Amino acid sequence: VLRNPRLFRPFEAITTMMPLPKYGTVDPTPFVAIFFPMFFGVVLGDIGYGTLLGIVSLVLRLRSRADSKLRSVSEIGLACALFSIVFGFLYGELFGDLGHRIGLHPIIFNREEAFFPFLGFAITLGIVHIVVGLLVGAVKKFRGDKRGAIGKGVAALMVVLIALALMAASGMLPERFFTPLVITTLVALPILIVAEGVLAPVEFVSTLGNVLSYARIMAVGTASVMMAVVANRMVGAFGAVAVGILFALVFHLINFVLGVFSPTIHMLRLHYVEFFGKFYSPGGSEYRPFRHWSPRESASEERSD
Repeated sequence: VLRNPRLFRPFEAITTMMPLPKYGTVDPTPFVAIFFPMFFGVVLGDIGYGTLLGIVSLVLRLRSRADSKLRSVSEIGLACALFSIVFGFLYGELFGDLGHRIGLHPIIFNREEAFFPFLGFAITLGIVHIVVGLLVGAVKKFRGDKRGAIGKGVAALMVVLIALALMAASGMLPERFFTPLVITTLVALPILIVAEGVLAPVEFVSTLGNVLSYARIMAVGTASVMMAVVANRMVGAFGAVAVGILFALVFHLINFVLGVFSPTIHMLRLHYVEFFGKFYSPGGSEYRPFRHWSPRESASEERSD
């Protein structure tokens, strides 16, 4: 049985697409409820598209039964729509660059131009996500495998140290921090090997590769905003304005559909492969309670026999 607060419960639909967690281990639903809609919003990040997604999700919610899969999907959609609108304001995007044309200004960066800041933002989200997964794995292991728990904790520390060292090397932090951070990382490496074995360095390199996988957040998000910009420019690309507007609307509709499904697929992959791989233990069985008996049911079954 997965037990979560009402706010997190719809995201059990994402957890249950995988084999259920083994009894006594960690239910990842609360973490999915926090990170999945946020990452989705970072990718879609448009006030107009977020509003459309909210309307579609609200209609699905009104037409679905309580405790059904469709109800859960609709509520997940509402959370994703909210984050998409929030990041749309941060990017200054309303159906692409239309927001800039009517006076919206980027608060953090303009995704049309700031490729490297967007990439750095995506990688930072990946570092946070992976470190949280490693720390959850360390807590899970602590009761039965303290050495493994120490290994997970040291791996999380090393990821943070490497990130800070790269920031110092690129000038984002004072350069004098670089050498102490590198030395601390090298000191932590033997501890990691003692805790997790000789293959620990290979697994740690794999973990760093997992962090780089979060670059897909930038790639998919940039593709979405560029398609919206192309759609807006179609208005002036044809002789008749009405024809241009029609083509732009169709292109925006296609981009909206892609902007919903593509982030969903990529965010599921980041959770199932990169994040769950740090702590998830499948192998649980779904709880199925005994059926309640009633005289009416019994009489009906006897007649059918």
